[in-house]
Amino acid sequence: MDHNLRNTTYWFSNMTIDNEDVYKKAGWGRSQYAVVFVCSLLFMGVGIGIGYAVGRNNSNSNIPQAGDTAQETATKPPRSPHPIDTILSSINKDNIKQNLWKYTSRPRMSGTPGGYELVQILQEAWRSSGIDEVRVTPYDVLMSYPNRTNPNRVQLLTSSGQLIFQSALFEPALDSLSNNSEIIPPFNAYAAAGISEGDLVYVNYGRIEDFLYLTQNMSIDLKGKTLIARYGKIFRGDKVKNAQRFNASGIIMYTDPSDFNRGNSTYPDSWWMPPSGLQRGTVGGDGDPLTPLYPATDYAYRVKESDVSGIKIPAQPISYGDAQHFLSEMGGEEAPLEWRGALPITYRIGPGFRNSSLKMRLEVNNFEEKRTVENVIGYIKGKTEPDRYILLGNHHDAWVFGAIDPLSGTAVLTELIRVFGEMLKSGTRPDRTIVFCAWGAEEHGLIGSTEWVEEYMKVLYERAVAYLNVDYAVDYNYVLFAGTSPLLQDSLYQATKQVPNPDTSSSDKTLYDAWKTRDNSNDLEPSVYYSLGSGSDMATFYQRAGVPSIDMWFTYDENKWDILSYPVYHSAYETVYLYENFIDPGYSYTATMAKLWGVLAWNIANEKVLKFDVRRYATAINKFIGNLKTEFGAKWTKQNVNIGALESAAQNLTTEAENFHQKVQSLQATSSAANVLQNRMINDKLIQFERAFIDCEGLPGRPMYKHVMFAPSLYDSYSDNSFPGIVDTMNEIENQNATAKWEVLKQQVSIATFIIQSAANTLKEVGL
Repeated sequence: MDHNLRNTTYWFSNMTIDNEDVYKKAGWGRSQYAVVFVCSLLFMGVGIGIGYAVGRNNSNSNIPQAGDTAQETATKPPRSPHPIDTILSSINKDNIKQNLWKYTSRPRMSGTPGGYELVQILQEAWRSSGIDEVRVTPYDVLMSYPNRTNPNRVQLLTSSGQLIFQSALFEPALDSLSNNSEIIPPFNAYAAAGISEGDLVYVNYGRIEDFLYLTQNMSIDLKGKTLIARYGKIFRGDKVKNAQRFNASGIIMYTDPSDFNRGNSTYPDSWWMPPSGLQRGTVGGDGDPLTPLYPATDYAYRVKESDVSGIKIPAQPISYGDAQHFLSEMGGEEAPLEWRGALPITYRIGPGFRNSSLKMRLEVNNFEEKRTVENVIGYIKGKTEPDRYILLGNHHDAWVFGAIDPLSGTAVLTELIRVFGEMLKSGTRPDRTIVFCAWGAEEHGLIGSTEWVEEYMKVLYERAVAYLNVDYAVDYNYVLFAGTSPLLQDSLYQATKQVPNPDTSSSDKTLYDAWKTRDNSNDLEPSVYYSLGSGSDMATFYQRAGVPSIDMWFTYDENKWDILSYPVYHSAYETVYLYENFIDPGYSYTATMAKLWGVLAWNIANEKVLKFDVRRYATAINKFIGNLKTEFGAKWTKQNVNIGALESAAQNLTTEAENFHQKVQSLQATSSAANVLQNRMINDKLIQFERAFIDCEGLPGRPMYKHVMFAPSLYDSYSDNSFPGIVDTMNEIENQNATAKWEVLKQQVSIATFIIQSAANTLKEVGL
């Protein structure tokens, strides 16, 4: 961050003044100084006398009188609008719309011409906004792509090899926008190239409990089988890992209409997924596979591609229209009621088909190669605390057009940068540094953000205040949905109370009021979730750097539609036409996200004392411990697990959190607002409090995840477990008869106890 610092730093060289030396060089003596001193007193007296006389004669001549507008304006210039008011009034829906049309004009996958072009578009737009600096940060990483000349396919064959049915090699165009030759064929990134011809077995959602039901309750041997699972419930990569864990030879995934189509019509006549639509997505891990835990710099050591421990079996997505051809032919027992989707068939488990002369073939021709992925990073340097950062992030890559995910968020981010740039030009600069981030290759596995955090980990660990993520702005114009660190919960509430409700027909005037009304929660405040997971770019900030984070967007009414995501997720039908006709006509909610994001960032960047309430963390931890006791208490007692020490540490944290909060309130009430050092000390404790839950050793078998309180589940990377090391170990003990893991469990309880007590100590005056 030292680029162009000379433009903003004053340099004082050879400016030390020694009075005695100056006098000697002039060659004056003591008598000269006495004369000058007496003369100065004489002139001063004359001046005071003249001034007094003039003042008596003109005592009221320069005082503005009532109604004297010219004089009043000259003496008291009009007050500038508050920065929050400026943000709220300056966000322009038409600008966001123009951004979205431009960004979605072609597919934007990282490592492709469309992806590189968008980086240049963003770079130019951000630089023209007037913010202090814009950089592009490139990383050479291992990427995965489909073979366009030999696309992946799933085939139904006769025993003699005659083709009966084959899945679509491309999604058919349903309108002019989805008719584009650059659209990539369907694939799952990082799925292994290969062929699977085993008997077909239906595994429901492919969760660990589904696999255990098949292998334990139904005694089905999955070794060498080809599996078919419906998308949803857990991260698709975990479905593939589960298939690999149970020795399957391949897996097919499809979007069942029960989870993605509840309407009578489909795209382009509605927002529902058509029978030809399918969900692309990665099945790999987070970050560059060749440089695990370290940034993919030009000097980085890279492991051999053959040594990468990743997915070893083929996997492929297909549409529910295509899936019906395979599922309708399956034999075996009927699937349990809760395993049945909405296709007009009888759902059966298999293995194999009712007609024994039929067989199936899965062929995947993906390839992997090193390509450059790029982040775009913009900076506004803080005027009083430039070494404290509030980061706003969104990713710019999409599987196809990405009108919702992520480019609705990218369009918002660019408009927000324009507004902040205009404020900067008018002299309005935040106290702390604001960093704007557009990440590359998020869809492939959070690669751009992970490599950047790894490169700047030491700095972020010491200086980052908060990371505010908007993966996409709106997937439906109904209600705000937010995941957050407990520390940022009050900051989020404060910002929503400052932003108007986008639904002008509602009696709820603020976004907070609308959120609370539509949240359908019986709580006194809108509900948030603490389970941030690793579904977007906040993951590495939160899980590894310990930066308090938020992820937020507007979404649909879950009570109205019990679906797993917005229907056309990661398909070729996620177009700007869809967005403008079915997601957010008029862009009101999209613009509101820009306002919320901007107000939230501005508040945190300018608060003298951060509104991080450590008591919320203590409350959450005590609740989670209560849940552990309810679920596992009896078993732990038999195994002599020391839960008493865990409870004691949580109580200590509760006490210290309350004491710290009261002390902060007292200091703010009695101390001068100008006490910068005191505020800095308080803020540093608040910033570092989240880091207290980071264990440098990481979770068992997963060193990249270091947050002891919140980390992705071992069996679902989309969602977090509270106390993940404990919960995942208990899962292995209970569901996989891993009784040898009891010692690991006791160790994880001990680590959690130590971490919680350490967090309590950080709030003390000295803490040692």
